Amino acid sequence: MLNNNDKNLMSSIDFNNLRKLVNDFIRLKEIKDLDSLDADYSFDWQEDANEMIDDINNYVRQALTALENEDFSQALYNSVSLRIQVQALSNTLAGITNDLILLHRDDENHTWPIIPEDYLLPK
Repeated sequence: MLNNNDKNLMSSIDFNNLRKLVNDFIRLKEIKDLDSLDADYSFDWQEDANEMIDDINNYVRQALTALENEDFSQALYNSVSLRIQVQALSNTLAGITNDLILLHRDDENHTWPIIPEDYLLPK
């Protein structure tokens, strides 16, 4: 059954801030060749993520409606399209994750401090 709640309880990632953080790490690590990284730095991450999430939500709504109407061809079509969009979002996040792993490694340009076991985050 389609959920028609007016209130959308979806959290979101601020990809603009995430991109700024990654860019700051890239500068700190003095990485010049962005092609050596996994994430695509040639486009606006926030806009791209918003489009993917909107598509995901639309495919879910359309598939639920199709199932309610017992239109299984439409439900399958939307489900396959949903899978493709979810995979695209997953690939975007995987690229960012891989780059963060790389940026956390010590190298000749920057060595990270050792975090003490009793370290407390500032409040």
